[in-house]
Amino acid sequence: MAYTKELSRKLYRDLLMLRLFEKRLIDLYAAGKIPGHIHSGIGEEAAFAGTLATKKEGDYFKMSHRDIGASSLLGVSLETMFAEILGKTAGNSGGRGGINHISELSRGMLGFSGTLGCDIAVAAGAGLTIQNRGGDNIVYVYFGDGTTSRGPVHEAINLAAAWKLPVLFVCENNQFAISTPVSEGVPVKNTAADRAPAYGIPGRVADGTDVFAVYEAAEELTREIRQGGGPAILECKAYRWRGHFEGDQARYRDQTEADRWIKKDCVQKMETWLLEKKMITETEIEEMRAEFEAKLDAAVIFAENSPEPAPETIYDYLYA
Repeated sequence: MAYTKELSRKLYRDLLMLRLFEKRLIDLYAAGKIPGHIHSGIGEEAAFAGTLATKKEGDYFKMSHRDIGASSLLGVSLETMFAEILGKTAGNSGGRGGINHISELSRGMLGFSGTLGCDIAVAAGAGLTIQNRGGDNIVYVYFGDGTTSRGPVHEAINLAAAWKLPVLFVCENNQFAISTPVSEGVPVKNTAADRAPAYGIPGRVADGTDVFAVYEAAEELTREIRQGGGPAILECKAYRWRGHFEGDQARYRDQTEADRWIKKDCVQKMETWLLEKKMITETEIEEMRAEFEAKLDAAVIFAENSPEPAPETIYDYLYA
């Protein structure tokens, strides 16, 4: 596939933004400024940058607990995100949800449950809404390799397939379900894509360290879904560079294997390609980095200076 300079640079900008966002989260957590844990998505950015490059106005999104910076690619402001992450009232849920609950319904975001996979059927429900409403919008739903073995995931994909709902199920296969290697927890080679034939739907595997590979697969599948072909599964194979959560020493994995995967850095790979094709210069890269770092600095300062929730609001928005 031929890539325009505009698309190529956009994909790189998105990758770079996600990488710098993740690094900033790690720094903030190390400084003790983030309540609870963070789940770093460093090394997995291409799964989001590549698929979300195919989105259009009116689509719905069910995001993940990893690479939460992807919400910024949907239009959620960095100020809103960091305020929520730091537990401040300027966050999208007034600081009540925290890092795993970044969402804005006006952007098509359907929320996220901290219990992985339990609410994936919400994506199927959104697909039914689109189907009844008409049009060519679709739903993007993201989940990990470990989540593919949960019952709710099977039920959601089965229902979407039976009713031909417009849903793209995106599996971020980062090789580990917390501390369990995917090879020990799943009986098939490709944990999501190999199961697609059982539902009678397309299943594709993409190199999750190559944003072009992810984009090509997503572009093909989303085009078919938008034309009424029903749901599909896209499995992006990458590697979780850090532990399941920040602080997890990941002693359960082989460092040689980890080093091999890390050398296939999706951001560096794209940067090298752009430089070789003379679509970008070293100076422009540094300018991009400086621009993003400045935006992150401003967003963090805004969040740090935002008020914390008052104790008397603890029962607000509860059903009972």
